[in-house]
Amino acid sequence: MATRTSIAGAQSSMQGAPEPIAALNRIRIREYESSWEAREPLVDIRTYCPHVIAPENICPFLRRRVADMLNVAQSALPEGLTFRIGTALRTVSMQKRGWDAYFERMRTEHPTWPLSALRRATNKYHAPYDQKAPPGHCTGGAVDVILVDLNNAPIDVTSPTEGWDAAYTWSDKLSAEAKANRMLMVEAMLSAGYSNCRDEYWHYSWGDSAWAVRVGETECHYGWAHPPVCLEADFPGSSACDLRMNFERQYNGRIVRAEGSCAVPANAERTESGLPAWCVGLYWARDVPVTIVLTWQDAPANADLYSGPASDNLTVMDGVAQAGDSLLIHVTPPGDRLYLSNFPSTPKS
Repeated sequence: MATRTSIAGAQSSMQGAPEPIAALNRIRIREYESSWEAREPLVDIRTYCPHVIAPENICPFLRRRVADMLNVAQSALPEGLTFRIGTALRTVSMQKRGWDAYFERMRTEHPTWPLSALRRATNKYHAPYDQKAPPGHCTGGAVDVILVDLNNAPIDVTSPTEGWDAAYTWSDKLSAEAKANRMLMVEAMLSAGYSNCRDEYWHYSWGDSAWAVRVGETECHYGWAHPPVCLEADFPGSSACDLRMNFERQYNGRIVRAEGSCAVPANAERTESGLPAWCVGLYWARDVPVTIVLTWQDAPANADLYSGPASDNLTVMDGVAQAGDSLLIHVTPPGDRLYLSNFPSTPKS
């Protein structure tokens, strides 16, 4: 593929800047002066950015302006190319899981390194979650993108390198074709207004602390963001209707409790026991007390409900009570995703 030259041959100022943690922590976050309701909202990119691919396993939220920019970047790509999202918003637990895992890898590979060296090595590729400056992905201001074709197959932007050896955005180790493909992606994102983390060709942001450091600002727009608690039926084996959810946030946006409702579909596939199948996902409610009213016509008395971290691996759950023609479910999820069902595993078709 041929590449344009307006950003592929950009000045060094376009090629990123160091992002030391101390510099990130000095950035003033303006939105902390406002209540959550007055801050720029998160939007669901599955509907707000319909021309990009948002896989089911991501947390599909970005700040509205950042999502607008993603639409602009997508429209700038040549016909036949699409952005697939690798990561959008991350919860604190998602960020912690990634940082901790890479830290343990560094400790295993470099057993003689002091703690300070292990942290520096980890911080190069995973923003720490225990600092004043929130990680970019935890603000809703950062997005990781992959370039794919119409068949959702990745376009080569790394050959002949791979892994972290391919990560530096402006690498001179790439083949001519891989470099041209990468610059298509870089140019579309930078032209839309993003800044790039030069150590990760896939990572772009606007409005977070890292963006401010890269572009020479002393203030940024976004602090910690918290996704809405959601009832979802967007995964294989799901079966639920009339999904509704309301929640209460603290001043800083953290959700402290949630209440929702859904129903077992009247035309649902039958389980092996002959019951209509119901399976729904409860997302982004880690450690949040949630009450769900389940409407289940002709539900058998003392019907068991099941829950678990995967839709095909569930166990009988406590906290279920009969409430007239409905079941009342009280649950505090231990993780970002919890699956609820009236059968222990995905039903056989």
